[in-house]
Amino acid sequence: MNAKVERTEPASKSRIAIGDGGWTLSIDGPAPTQERWAETIFALANGAIGVRASIDELGGGDGSTFLTAAYEVSPIVYHERFRGFAETTDTRVPVAEAIGLDVAIGGSAIDFTTASAERTRRTLDLRSGVLTRETRWRLADGRRIAVRAERLVPLDGTTGYARRIAVSPIGFAAAIALTPRLLPAPTAAGQADDPRLGVNLHAHGFAPFGELRPEMVVEKLRGSGIAVAATQAIRGETQAQVVADGSISIEIFTGYAVVADATDPNHLSDIAAATAADLADTGFDALVDRQRAALDAFWRNAVVEIEGDEAAQGCETAATLRLNLFHLFQSAGRDGQGSAAAKGLTGQGYEGHYFWDTEVFMLPVLAVSAPEIARAMLAYRYATLDAAIANARALNHDQGALYAWRTIAGRECSAHYPSGSAEYHINAAIAYAIGFYDKATGDTGFLVEMGAEMLVQTARLWIALGAHEARTGQFCIRGVTGPDEYTALIDNNWYTNRMAQAHLRLAAEVVDRVAAAAPDAWANTAARIGYTPAEATAWTAAADAMRLPYDEKLRIDAQDDSFLDKPRWDLAGTPADKFPLLLHYHPMTLYRHQVAKQADLVLGLVLGGDGIDRERKRRAYDHYDSVTAHDSTLSACSFSILASDVGRSDEAWRHFRSTAFVDVDDLHHNTDHGVHMAAMAGSWLAFAWGFGGFRLREGAPSFAPTLPAAWRGYGFAMLWRGSRLRIDVDAGGATYRNLDGPAVSFAHRDQNITLAPGETRRLGA
Repeated sequence: MNAKVERTEPASKSRIAIGDGGWTLSIDGPAPTQERWAETIFALANGAIGVRASIDELGGGDGSTFLTAAYEVSPIVYHERFRGFAETTDTRVPVAEAIGLDVAIGGSAIDFTTASAERTRRTLDLRSGVLTRETRWRLADGRRIAVRAERLVPLDGTTGYARRIAVSPIGFAAAIALTPRLLPAPTAAGQADDPRLGVNLHAHGFAPFGELRPEMVVEKLRGSGIAVAATQAIRGETQAQVVADGSISIEIFTGYAVVADATDPNHLSDIAAATAADLADTGFDALVDRQRAALDAFWRNAVVEIEGDEAAQGCETAATLRLNLFHLFQSAGRDGQGSAAAKGLTGQGYEGHYFWDTEVFMLPVLAVSAPEIARAMLAYRYATLDAAIANARALNHDQGALYAWRTIAGRECSAHYPSGSAEYHINAAIAYAIGFYDKATGDTGFLVEMGAEMLVQTARLWIALGAHEARTGQFCIRGVTGPDEYTALIDNNWYTNRMAQAHLRLAAEVVDRVAAAAPDAWANTAARIGYTPAEATAWTAAADAMRLPYDEKLRIDAQDDSFLDKPRWDLAGTPADKFPLLLHYHPMTLYRHQVAKQADLVLGLVLGGDGIDRERKRRAYDHYDSVTAHDSTLSACSFSILASDVGRSDEAWRHFRSTAFVDVDDLHHNTDHGVHMAAMAGSWLAFAWGFGGFRLREGAPSFAPTLPAAWRGYGFAMLWRGSRLRIDVDAGGATYRNLDGPAVSFAHRDQNITLAPGETRRLGA
């Protein structure tokens, strides 16, 4: 236990108020230092565009809007460059600033920087996806006005958003004019000492593209050549004589267009204008109705209900989990050209890059709540398979594919290879996601079209990287980095080897299945990629001989061949202001010690713990909890799940709270850079996989639910092969319901159950 390094105290000064039974969340204020936190928490997105919750009258500041397809490409500058080092990085940058609004009273523009906000309340409705803000301003001359602004980003993937803004003079009549503001893109975040932030783009960034016009911004990125246009359409009168306490209201519809290698700025402008016009033709109220229908469909599959010993506590936790799921659902790509970035589309942290946590933490949640989005995320990986093959060749592997550690377009963007390119386990993460999606949906068509080829190419990489040891015959994977980035370039990382083992077996199984299900299609694919059945034989042999280090003296699984031999880092004696360690100690200092940044072997036991008894898992949990700094927001959910699995209920609860509230309470003090998407997804995993005991057993769901001491009951649901299965847990046991769809089979502890459509089964604890 490392109580001194647990993130438990909220950094945010403004608490979030919960309303409507946990379906609305409100922020009052907040304090000026917490404004960027509030902008992040209530950001809206749809997989193509993200808009931070900036105050319209104040404009977007240093960037409010991001497009999935708008990223810069800039060179990585090394003093000493070696062969195979990443040459460029992709950086998602803020685009043209359209969030602003100018307000004039009696012909004089209001300078809101000299006004004071007497009261501001933002409210996000999770059922409609509408963000409402109400601000009462005291102007420099003493008069007061009220602004009510509503905003939504259509969840259908439209590259645009809608606003409705009303301004009211309080206690006086006035002529009021409203003018939406449209400005060029702001400068992206610069280089920082924190590697989680952006890079210095030097001379790169947006430049004007085509003729300047007041109603349209058209710009082109100098490095990537990607061009972006932005325009707005307005419904309603923009100026009027307003009586005291009356109001003037307009609807503003912003459309963007983004095109790679664009040559015609006028064509780009036409696309943006058409998007804005389509939104305007629909109107704000109709867009709200569409949004509500889309979210209704999602929430039917993503049920979160909690009955706490204290009603407010249960409602708060349920609302926070729903907010986390809402962010995951709205930020994930829907068109197969993008995925879910570490910060979603809510900020500039991690440069908008995709990592392995997309497939390990986020995709499994969406596979059972919005499977069409999970499929699109895997389609993005298929679209970048050629880049993964090129990356493997750059690292001297003559066969197979290695997906980039951090990327947007598919190329490797990590300049620090010990904690980047060396993390080969990204291949196993993508294979794991393919296998989970397949089991959850039964979508054999995906395997035929994309999945089997991805599995073959990535499985080949393990054979190129690893080898059977001459003395023991064990298959060893050397010189890699596992999820724990405080331990780099080691041999036989347990997590990597366990996940590679599952990957190799899955690839062999899927090839056989696809060959049987679609022989002609598979014959064409096999011929194109040069597959032979001898490869599957080699994969199975490697998987069967895979080395999984175990320390006989300590009777625990070893994180790698050397980890347990290193001196322990004194976590309890490390000052609180020295965390996270990565910001205060040289990487080599960390590499020499037995200290983990985050769950590594623990995550391996969560994802690949089949066949390992509970007592052995408990010993592993106890040891690795004592040497883990939890400096990554990916860590707590894995520890919570394993703690539930081994009966450490108090610790399961503590780690669950750490992951569920990581952004709401700004526990890592960097939510202003964007939400932590994987931790948000991880909060649902800790809820349903941890407390609910969900696991895959021989391809079918299995549940072993437990009840946290603070709750009287809870419920969740998931889609499984077309059936919507709901699980409700209380002190007396669990109730399973097949709400709709075909019969569904699963296990409750050791009991196999099949529920017919509409059937309910009550089972004791």
